Amino acid sequence: MATRTPRRQTANGKSNKFKTAAGAAGAAAGGFVGAMGQSFVPPVNITINRTQNVGIGGGGGRAASHFLLGEPTFNTTDDVREYCNQLRAVMLQCAIEMAMAAKILEARLAQALPLPGENPIQTRMRAKKVGWKLKRAADGATAAAKNAVATYGAFQREYADLIHPRPQQAATTNPFRF
Repeated sequence: MATRTPRRQTANGKSNKFKTAAGAAGAAAGGFVGAMGQSFVPPVNITINRTQNVGIGGGGGRAASHFLLGEPTFNTTDDVREYCNQLRAVMLQCAIEMAMAAKILEARLAQALPLPGENPIQTRMRAKKVGWKLKRAADGATAAAKNAVATYGAFQREYADLIHPRPQQAATTNPFRF
């Protein structure tokens, strides 16, 4: 029989065994393993992300941004380039996921039981129609990624003189003579 270690007591006399979320989740997982008679140990991954928005001046507390990529500032050329690159990366990832999901959805729907009086070919055709819509959404995400890259290209082209100003030559002083 295993000996039990005493719990640490806090100032108010209560135990701090589950002080953190990770400790509570770990204890829950440990209880699950113990309940199963330690016949197997499931893989348990715990990820805790803590985001803290602190307003300017300490107590002001601005509202958090509702933008997925963060609040766009566009103060410098680097801001424009960074935003366009982030948008491209997100849209490409979305396009890949949606294209894979379209294929998976189509395959799953093709395996569904056919309607009464329907042959298997009609079942696959219906599944293809549904999957095609998600494939079109993936194509739209790909187009959004392409347009994000094109946005930065257009920005460079249209504002090249402001980004890298050309040296100005002094105007010639040849007055017009009548």
